[in-house]
Amino acid sequence: MSREVTQEKFATFLAWLGPEAERAGEEYERLRDRLRLYFSNRGCRFPEELADETINRVILKLEEERIENRMAYCYGVAKNVYRESLRRERRHTEFDEATLAAPAPDEPGPERECLDRCLSELPAESRDLLLEYFSAEKIEKIELHRCIAENLKLTQAALRVSIYRLKKRLTVCVRECMG
Repeated sequence: MSREVTQEKFATFLAWLGPEAERAGEEYERLRDRLRLYFSNRGCRFPEELADETINRVILKLEEERIENRMAYCYGVAKNVYRESLRRERRHTEFDEATLAAPAPDEPGPERECLDRCLSELPAESRDLLLEYFSAEKIEKIELHRCIAENLKLTQAALRVSIYRLKKRLTVCVRECMG
């Protein structure tokens, strides 16, 4: 059995998506757009390629077994492709993409002193939430925010609103402190 996507396999895939050629083509485009969005929302550098890889794997799997729930199966494959891409990214991070931490200033300025004072005035759990929320960067940040929302039993949108309100409160305090 060939592990390559051929025209015949692609035609079988389109028939699986829909009985009419036009409808199947629309379903293919919709699926590809959804997969691109899935990868894009997760901060992947090449969402189009990952969407194509996912579709290719589904096409190859169709010849091996009967798949009933199309979208659930496609998203399951996408999840695996995403995980593999994270592992590849970790292994192949280019040196020029690495970020180096800026050296700490010798003396904290008045802005930093005001920020520290305003942070200390917040309730401990609010302060800890803010500091944790902004503690990660890039892809890790997305997973961290999801975990924080889960732990607090909030939706991610509700978490963002809470963080927005805390930041607004902190901003007002710092501006007042700065005079």
